[in-house]
Amino acid sequence: MRSTIPYESANTAPLGKRIAARLRPERGRLYRYDTALWRAASAGVWTAGSAMAAVSILGAPTGHGAGLDIAAAVAMNTAGLMLAGRLAAWLFAALRLAAPGFAAGAALYTVAEIALLLYVNDLGWAFSLVFALVSTAVAALAGALLRLTLSRRFAWRVKLGAWLAAALLAASAAYAADRAGEPAGLPASAQAGRAGASAGPWLADDPSQPGGYAYFAFTYGSGQDRWRPEYGSDADIVSSSVDASAYIDDWPWLRKWFWGFDERSLPLNGSVWMPEGEGPFPLVLIVHGNHLMEDFSDGGYAYLGELLASRGFIAVSIDENFLNYSAWSGIPDEDMKPRAWLLLKHIQQIQAFAADASTPFFGRVDFGRIALIGHSRGGQAVAMAAAADQWFAQDGSLPDRGSYTIQSVAALAPTDTAVDGKRTALRDISYLTLQGAADADITNFYGDRQYRRVSFSPSSHRFKASLYIAGANHGQFNTSWGRLDDSLPAGLFLRAPALSGEQQRQIAKVYLAAFAEATLHGKDEYRRLFRDYRAGAPFLPDTGYWSRYEDGGFVPVVRYEEAGDIRSLPHGVKAEAAGVSFWSHEEAKDRDGNGTGNKAVKLKWNEAAKYTLFSKGALALPGVWENGADGASLTFAMADPGEEPGDETEDPDSAEEPDEARPNQEEDMRQKEDGTPDPLSAVEVELADEFGAAVRIKLSDIMPVSPSPATTFTRLPWLEKTMDGGKYDEPVQSVFQTYEIPLERFEEQNPDFDAEDITRITFVFPEGPGQAMLDDIGFS
Repeated sequence: MRSTIPYESANTAPLGKRIAARLRPERGRLYRYDTALWRAASAGVWTAGSAMAAVSILGAPTGHGAGLDIAAAVAMNTAGLMLAGRLAAWLFAALRLAAPGFAAGAALYTVAEIALLLYVNDLGWAFSLVFALVSTAVAALAGALLRLTLSRRFAWRVKLGAWLAAALLAASAAYAADRAGEPAGLPASAQAGRAGASAGPWLADDPSQPGGYAYFAFTYGSGQDRWRPEYGSDADIVSSSVDASAYIDDWPWLRKWFWGFDERSLPLNGSVWMPEGEGPFPLVLIVHGNHLMEDFSDGGYAYLGELLASRGFIAVSIDENFLNYSAWSGIPDEDMKPRAWLLLKHIQQIQAFAADASTPFFGRVDFGRIALIGHSRGGQAVAMAAAADQWFAQDGSLPDRGSYTIQSVAALAPTDTAVDGKRTALRDISYLTLQGAADADITNFYGDRQYRRVSFSPSSHRFKASLYIAGANHGQFNTSWGRLDDSLPAGLFLRAPALSGEQQRQIAKVYLAAFAEATLHGKDEYRRLFRDYRAGAPFLPDTGYWSRYEDGGFVPVVRYEEAGDIRSLPHGVKAEAAGVSFWSHEEAKDRDGNGTGNKAVKLKWNEAAKYTLFSKGALALPGVWENGADGASLTFAMADPGEEPGDETEDPDSAEEPDEARPNQEEDMRQKEDGTPDPLSAVEVELADEFGAAVRIKLSDIMPVSPSPATTFTRLPWLEKTMDGGKYDEPVQSVFQTYEIPLERFEEQNPDFDAEDITRITFVFPEGPGQAMLDDIGFS
């Protein structure tokens, strides 16, 4: 019988020669078991590894073009696979294993490569390993199947059966992936938030439509930009460079090699859309956030620049791409501060242009009317720039504070990171923030925290507003960021948002144009949009909206940040609760369970409950009724904290039992996600005067009441809890909605009711179990 182990004669050779023979197996022995079928499987494995390498390099570009990046990635993958395959083949031959060594090495290398690339993109080790194993096995089978098809050794029936089985598996996988990747349908809560939109007072015109100004576009830049001619040789105006070394001390050599400059000579680059005419026109600066440094994104706001210019604003999209993240050189520490500082340097540069008769800016800029718009980290930077005295009081290189006035700030899905251990607090500056519920990058509503820190003097004409949008993501506010809120390859595992890019940018156009009109052109009629999103119903996509609003005319009865004891509140106001299982003053929480800085009263009840504010005298502070109650409203914010109501007990005693719910109450209630009635949709508000006259109004008759929307972020349920450290684990961000009930509605129901002498405000919750948070209760 023939031996299966060669080199038998070597058994009599010296030990050293026998070891050398094992370590130097003949070439025929090296690949003996890597037959044509296994070589085809290895080719399939190489294809899978090369595809993952190519996708991954697109998420970490070098800046030298996608073609070159992909070619380099595939070449590196090929070299690695060949080396791993040869090493494995040598090892198998040395150990005399009757197995395809090269194919095994190629497969192990590819599994390790794919798993590592997914793991470093925050997909978790378990999912990364399972996906790598499955994708490598599928690729190997595909390669082997192709070889089997081309082979003449097998009958056509065998080939047909193999292809049918493969097609069935592929169709099943494609169907599952397609269903998993479909944009998440708007949840019932989102539809409820949209319901009743036709009842709102519509705006007179669509702010997203172009205005009456013709406009022209041009750029200013360093004149030496090595990547973008519009800021280099083709720049219409040459700007100065600025030294940011006081705010940046970590500029790696790779970053300097890429850009050609360091932190001591940052360029001032901007794309400008300017109305034709003498002016002077208000100035709007728009700044992007953190994105891949090599993927320039300041051009993604041209749609806003063109719209604003047509409406009589000078719009400038600011280039700060050199401060963005790179997979090769990182990102400067606490980069929000230099981002904000650069905005102020742009104002200073435009001031210089405006004094130069050779530039289009000459005499045409109204520096007393400036608005800043920022996205993501840029959304935090614009607030910091508006509060320059808080961040740059000692910097004498910035423009004189009296030479310009920032009237308003708008933030699209902003961050709210502590810088130098503190956060921005704005005073007497109008503020707007927009956030998508399907934002897979900034999953928490950080703009709502900045909203909380905006305050007004009693006589201020400023206002602040927020809008939370069901189905909107992070990137689609920028035309170049797209629907993937994470870089590749991780972005492939995110679901598409329910709103398209066009729909999401339509919302941005409506709100940002109306905000600029209201705060810079003084067109107060646009404030209706911020007080009630239904005012823009004819112009806005059909989705769910939740909004907050407050202006300098708001007179609080209670702000819970100022409140200590749950019964004795500031300004002599008392509180009592009936039928509750739990009530306390607490911070609202974000998706991660962290406090948002927004303190409110939290209530939970099992069947029915009431919460009442009262005082011996009128609840409104002196001066609120200077012009009588005409046009005044009871105003408050309410949210569902997003927890199970439970049977907690804190202060269980009850001064009175709540009224029985109306028999038809349940028919009027909105539905929660699981189809059960939402108790908050049954809320009623009762006012009483000092003579005992009381009037009760159902809140949903004034404005739709609905819970915050739930969002599914990833294609696979497994990833909701593991991807990026579990950031998608909680589907709901609890958000407040501001409600304004005109006092005339109460007076219409009871002519004896005196709206100027209100002594009691009662929130009635007729159905349970339920829970609610109430905040910012007062009159406007």
